[in-house]
Amino acid sequence: MNEQLEARETAGRPVRVGIIGAGRFGTMVICQLAGIRGMRPAVVSDISGEQGLRAFAHAGYSSAAVVRTDSIEQVNEAIARGRPVFTEHPQVLLASDVDVVVEATGVPEAGAASALEGIRNGKHVVMVNVEADVLVGSVLRRAADRAGLVYSAAYGDQPALIHELVEWASGLGFEVVAAGKGTKYLPAFRKGTPDDIWDRYGADPQQRVGLNPRMYNSFTDGTKSAIEMAAVANMTGLRPDVRGMHFPPAGIEQLPEVLKPAEHGGILSRSGVVEVVSSLDRDGRPVPQDLRWGVYVVITSSRPFIRRCFADYGMPVDRTGTFAAMYRPFHLVGMELPVSIARAVLEQRPTGAPRPTPVAAVACAAKRPLAAGEMLDGEGGYTVYGVIDDAETARRERFLPMGLSRGARVARAIPEDGLVRLEDVSLDTSSLLFRLWQEQMQLSA
Repeated sequence: MNEQLEARETAGRPVRVGIIGAGRFGTMVICQLAGIRGMRPAVVSDISGEQGLRAFAHAGYSSAAVVRTDSIEQVNEAIARGRPVFTEHPQVLLASDVDVVVEATGVPEAGAASALEGIRNGKHVVMVNVEADVLVGSVLRRAADRAGLVYSAAYGDQPALIHELVEWASGLGFEVVAAGKGTKYLPAFRKGTPDDIWDRYGADPQQRVGLNPRMYNSFTDGTKSAIEMAAVANMTGLRPDVRGMHFPPAGIEQLPEVLKPAEHGGILSRSGVVEVVSSLDRDGRPVPQDLRWGVYVVITSSRPFIRRCFADYGMPVDRTGTFAAMYRPFHLVGMELPVSIARAVLEQRPTGAPRPTPVAAVACAAKRPLAAGEMLDGEGGYTVYGVIDDAETARRERFLPMGLSRGARVARAIPEDGLVRLEDVSLDTSSLLFRLWQEQMQLSA
């Protein structure tokens, strides 16, 4: 990859990248691209001009160096001259001469629309927007396949890193027992709101500046974990062991002991599952050697000789030596995303993509009793949290997907922790996102 990128730099043909969304994730991508030979952050789009210019400044570009325009002709002229561009309109970016579009808004409606338009305009798409991916990713992947383009998960974000571990293990002939990530979780966090998020998350006042409390609330109330594990399931074919997952407390050394089938002393009803482990014991104490920022895969082998080799080479193993864990203790989020860009352009392959038929979905459950007439506020808010389930079950039971929940109005009372069904709410069924979701639901029928 480095040699190919160096060749493009030498030839004056760097990969031209468009980034939609200049928040924390997008800023990481922009900064990292600015230091890579053979790539450029060519065009950035955000609803806030101040935020977009600040992202460029973090990457070392002065405000005078950045071309601000909404004219597609001027954008393409600036790209040809190697000058970075900012526009408030993603449609301008999507129509420009960039090679790859990175969708990093976190808004399902915007993400799906931009990905589809990018594909129609001949761009590879790296989808940071996991919310959109879980809701309509199989449809978007099919559109990219038909166009001969790449639709990819974002390397550096946990789903793509988990996918990489699963590919490593299954490609070597190991049985994948469980795969997933770590997080900070307690059952009581399900009912958390943006008002009390920092007490649970643990950020001091200086760290909170510029952070979105709704997003971080989603990290701790289980919704983001459900969304990310549904993305992993849709990429790998692994399934949730139970609706909502177990979220067991487990450190690195405990992974193979806890995440194995119950017949062998673990908590799982079967092999081949996605699962999230907590960095907190149920009494709130920290778990030793926690995996809060990392990812893992638990494996076994049908061959006794191979199983005996697990511990010999330093892998964490269960008490019998039958199950072992491979893990990565951290993920570098947007800083690693350029790997996805390089693979898409240089190798025409993704760093993970949903299968043509979805495997898992994320339903909504009520954080408190909800009365008729109330408005749902979606991921990380005050009204609902996300629960992973099999896609076929979600379709059959008519669960409201988390990605469609924001702005839905409650039509009849829903009890606390009750799963929200489509007939429980009124939705805007005319939107592009809803139509794409209906198409995706047909894929799991």
